[in-house]
Amino acid sequence: MVRWFGELFGLHQMDAYQLLTQTALAPIANAVDANYSVVVKARKALFPPADAYEGIHADLRRRSAELV
Repeated sequence: MVRWFGELFGLHQMDAYQLLTQTALAPIANAVDANYSVVVKARKALFPPADAYEGIHADLRRRSAELV
């Protein structure tokens, strides 16, 4: 997530790390013995608009709107 935020918003890795540690929630989602998974959530409203994955989400929204 740190790497992805850095690339998405043009931040140095340490700046992206600091941003996420101050804005994201990371609850433990599942814990079994030594295995566990963590979910990282960050509110979109806290960040400037960004075009992730080369705009694929916007393209899919546009296509689905055309089908309706």
